[in-house]
Amino acid sequence: MVITIPGGRVIATAHEVMVKLQENQITLQAQTDDISLLGLPCILVASGGSVNWSISLGSQENLEAVAQATGIAIKR
Repeated sequence: MVITIPGGRVIATAHEVMVKLQENQITLQAQTDDISLLGLPCILVASGGSVNWSISLGSQENLEAVAQATGIAIKR
């Protein structure tokens, strides 16, 4: 599933999430086992091994779309 976010897009599957940011052509990737979704303020957090990054998804609708595509529960 492709979800448009401010500054780029998220490509989410049941196994991984890839974030492509337009401005600097940056790509962030993580396995769903290393992903958390935080309800407010609609943040996707990747934390596993030596990888730690987070990004705002911009809206509740985007957060719910990522949750649906990956099967990850949203932490409220």
